Amino acid sequence: MNLDASPLSGTTGLVIGIALGVQLLFAVIGLVVLVRTPRERVQFGRKWPWALIIVFINTIGTILFLAIGRRPAPVDTFAPTSANAAGTVQSLYEGDQR
Repeated sequence: MNLDASPLSGTTGLVIGIALGVQLLFAVIGLVVLVRTPRERVQFGRKWPWALIIVFINTIGTILFLAIGRRPAPVDTFAPTSANAAGTVQSLYEGDQR
């Protein structure tokens, strides 16, 4: 079998190479985010189905995981303490008044 790579030279080869690179980058980003996401925040409670979706459905799988595969973080973990809030309000409104 004689494989001639000349049709893929030039612009076509460059476009295919860039598309494959972007696809690989999306898969890596999706898998890294999946590994770093706690199991409690993953939709359906399991990570392995999302890993399969990211790997086998490629770019669309990563977009699906990032869009609907994760639950938002609980709000109460980001609530400021009342002392910090009071200090911030005081520094904003009672600061240098001329």
